[in-house]
Amino acid sequence: MGPALPHGFDFARYFSFRDIGAVGYGLPPWQVTVADASGSLANRFWSWRAKLTDEIVRTLGTDTGGIAAGLITGDSRAINEDDFDALRASNLYHIIAISGEHMMIISGVIFLSLRLLLLALPKRIALRPEGKPIVALVSLVIVTVYLFVTGLPISAVRAYVMIALVLMAIMLRRQVDPMRSLSLAALLILLVDPPSLLDPGFQLSFAATLALVALIETRFMAALPMLERGKFRSGAHHLVTLLLASVVAEAATTPLVISMFNNLSLYGVFANAAATPLVSLFLMPTVALFFILLPLGLHGWALELLNVGIKALLSLAYFVAGLPYAQWFVPSLPSYGLALFVGGLLWLCLWQTRVRRYGVIAMLLGVASVATVTLPDMLVSANLKQIVFRTADGYVLARGRATSLVPELWANGLGYKELAKADKPHWRCDAQGCVAQVMGTHVAIPSDATAVMEDCAHADLIITDVTGVACTSSARIIDPKRVSSASITALWLRSNGTARVETSADWQGNRPWSIATHEVDED
Repeated sequence: MGPALPHGFDFARYFSFRDIGAVGYGLPPWQVTVADASGSLANRFWSWRAKLTDEIVRTLGTDTGGIAAGLITGDSRAINEDDFDALRASNLYHIIAISGEHMMIISGVIFLSLRLLLLALPKRIALRPEGKPIVALVSLVIVTVYLFVTGLPISAVRAYVMIALVLMAIMLRRQVDPMRSLSLAALLILLVDPPSLLDPGFQLSFAATLALVALIETRFMAALPMLERGKFRSGAHHLVTLLLASVVAEAATTPLVISMFNNLSLYGVFANAAATPLVSLFLMPTVALFFILLPLGLHGWALELLNVGIKALLSLAYFVAGLPYAQWFVPSLPSYGLALFVGGLLWLCLWQTRVRRYGVIAMLLGVASVATVTLPDMLVSANLKQIVFRTADGYVLARGRATSLVPELWANGLGYKELAKADKPHWRCDAQGCVAQVMGTHVAIPSDATAVMEDCAHADLIITDVTGVACTSSARIIDPKRVSSASITALWLRSNGTARVETSADWQGNRPWSIATHEVDED
């Protein structure tokens, strides 16, 4: 399907660039009819990764096994729905996705462990000048293997490139500039996979990292260590740094999250600041310990430790998610607003002089553009399977299940977690169809040609997939082709009984992945 709402996420475009023509599911039991007999190294590796994921889930169970698998192998499909909702509401789900924090801590643990092992050798070996570059080379090889274990998500690839540049700089005895490393990582990823520019993982990962690197390079952050005098000031310095990092990362990514997922976590800064010590000092080192013990067959110990840490993370997620107004659902920013915000973010982070402050103006204007969004009065899916309309009390679901994908996307984009079911007096149905009162407009949804003719006499607007019927009255009939072949039809009703109509095909444009386009009659 295409976008469920104007400016919404285009699933068709996302899957088209990944050469996926359809998605679905099958009911068990399954049977393998033809096994892959190639036995290539790549096939054996991916099979081993899948078996490792299954082992983790079986060992820890469904309560924490899915999250553990997500942290270790990057496969988070086994996370149960309640945990997913809590992590999402508290803005902690990004911890499960393999990203820079995972790669940095694991590579750091590997490098330091190897370095300490080397220093434990006799001095004539441990203190040789080539010792540190050799440790960096071995660390790079191990981190490369770990990258493939994670399944190569974009956020992990971005972090890997930056870490690889650091390790290569150690080998070559050179210095690394973080902003230049970030730029090189973006360039390499886009050269190999240009469509990743529109991937949520790419945008969120690079936006957060860009903002954090720019923060570290500011004069304010450079002056903070000079304030350290005694344990209290040192602790205050670390606390301020932690909070600033959380605030900056949230500010850089929240508009993007809203545009993609219509989700806003009010306590995300608090949750991430509280979770960072747990993740950095316990969860990620335990993941590194898992891989160290894996060749020895002792990784079960690491899983038991990881189980404790995941339970603590879930406790924090459920606590934050249970706070009042923890999660808001808001409409997506219009395209120009998102462009303003991203342009302002780049301006703010890349300039080094005082002129950078003007980027904040563009960012604020981009966020404020959400106030210009006019939400539709009605939404209709293909073949009238699902229908939503606006009443004086808000939006209601007239047809379809509230937990289905399309109504859920509609609900989030319209500002709700879940849509309430429509009822009288706004919605009435009989054997011949349904009628609705939508913001003063009488809308009829007949089921056959006879009902269409009857509704022509008293309805302002008729939405039907019945073809070959025309009204002699002033009632307008929405073209049946729109509700039968377009994924989503949106209507903005006017006081004179007319409507502006747009479809998801209009939002996509004429693209290789788009639904067949239709001409839109504004009257």
